[in-house]
Amino acid sequence: MTGNNITDQYALPALVTLIGIYQLGIRFTTAVVKSRHKFRIKVPDTTGPSEFIRTFRAHQNTLEYYTLSLACLWISSIFFHPVPASVTYMGYLIGREMYFWGYIKEADRRVSGFYISINFLIIMFAMSIWGVVHKLLRYYADIDIYQLVCNHIPILKVDL
Repeated sequence: MTGNNITDQYALPALVTLIGIYQLGIRFTTAVVKSRHKFRIKVPDTTGPSEFIRTFRAHQNTLEYYTLSLACLWISSIFFHPVPASVTYMGYLIGREMYFWGYIKEADRRVSGFYISINFLIIMFAMSIWGVVHKLLRYYADIDIYQLVCNHIPILKVDL
């Protein structure tokens, strides 16, 4: 990889962030707006036919997880590595896509997408914890976990 600007390595997490913004801010919000028009539900009402309620709840639930997912994406990108963090976030977004459109069709059809997105979120959270703990120990205690692991499992050593 080439590039000498510190922001170069964060172009991939920035791209998947933009994809997430498009997903939530355009696709899912548009679905709620269309559902409001279809069923003549005026703002600020949040009740109506079950299809509208499912659409609204799918959007709200995605919104509720959005800040958690973005925090995990960026912490894991900065402290772990931007590529696996971004790939994992794409898996999360695919799960949210399945969750959203499945929920609109039928409440039970949201479950597989929910589990997929939650599992990817847990992976990002684990990468975030690993990265932050590694940096804290290296900076404050002069302990390099990566080096210790590589000393015991040499095949993991990657020369950067």
